[in-house]
Amino acid sequence: MNLNVILAIFRKDLISSVKSKNILIILLTPVFLSILFNSTVSLTDNIVVPIAVYDGGSSTDFVEYLSSTGSYDIIVPGSADKAEELLYTEKVAAMVLVPEGFSTDLENSFTPSLNITVNPYDAKSVVFLQTYKDVIMDFAGQDYPVDISLNNLPSDLQSRVNVPIWVMFSVIFVGMMVLPNTLTTEKEKKTLDAILVSPASVKDVIYGKSFFGLFLAIFISLLIIFINGGFAGNFPVVLFFIVLGSTAFTGLGLLIASHTDNYSSASLLSTICMAPLILPALLADLSREMRYASYLVPSTYVLNGIKGAMLNDSGVSDLYPELGVLVLFNLVVYALASHVLKNRRHI
Repeated sequence: MNLNVILAIFRKDLISSVKSKNILIILLTPVFLSILFNSTVSLTDNIVVPIAVYDGGSSTDFVEYLSSTGSYDIIVPGSADKAEELLYTEKVAAMVLVPEGFSTDLENSFTPSLNITVNPYDAKSVVFLQTYKDVIMDFAGQDYPVDISLNNLPSDLQSRVNVPIWVMFSVIFVGMMVLPNTLTTEKEKKTLDAILVSPASVKDVIYGKSFFGLFLAIFISLLIIFINGGFAGNFPVVLFFIVLGSTAFTGLGLLIASHTDNYSSASLLSTICMAPLILPALLADLSREMRYASYLVPSTYVLNGIKGAMLNDSGVSDLYPELGVLVLFNLVVYALASHVLKNRRHI
């Protein structure tokens, strides 16, 4: 192993990455998605939902009350058919048909009916479904049978809760896309042959490019943590799991690069592999079967390790199962990569 050659390959790839649109897109995608997600979540508190309200009788006070809440943009059509047309043409997220005598029945302690139809394909309908019952109860002057104290997490903490997920995604996305990109591109351009006739050995090329992929995965992860205010908890342990995860998925990227001869094939194979690596970790809490499936992918242990250290201030002794699995996975994946490379004439 020639350290000078490895560093030279690393510098060459680093300079080339600045000029490569493909690598820049790979690096910026997780950063952009994390910013977009957090911005979208923060905007949901200020959404005004357009709804069509047709009053079939003399309940103008109810219609005026809906409008006064500030949560809805009320459209009053001339008929129930017109209200339905607005809903089906997606002009509104929900349709409310108020029957004749609705307000009077409430005043007389009766239980009137209210016909509500929601467009499930409109994102704003989610906000309507969360609020309409409270609004109707307030108009009717009714109270819940219990006093509920509802508190939200501070906005900075809400953002921080999502950071481990974005870091896991970055580690997987960058680790499995960068190395296949650089290696297969050099195969296609025949520049890899030129490198191999120099003092650089096959192992030097692998180490140099793996170090490059590892560096980028760690850099993007730290950038996402910085942008989303995630420098919290036991950060040395967070960084340790980022390094372990980046090493593991860079190793998977190396395996993909060794099995493919062009960028299109490598990109397709990486994309196919990422879904089963990401989804079980994200959906582990939905069912027992999904939780068992999540134990089979390394991303689960990366996510749990970062989450435990960042949000619960856990130390290495608290996370030794995750640590052990990731160390074992790294040993296996690099052993496989070495075996594959030894049985191929070219990288």
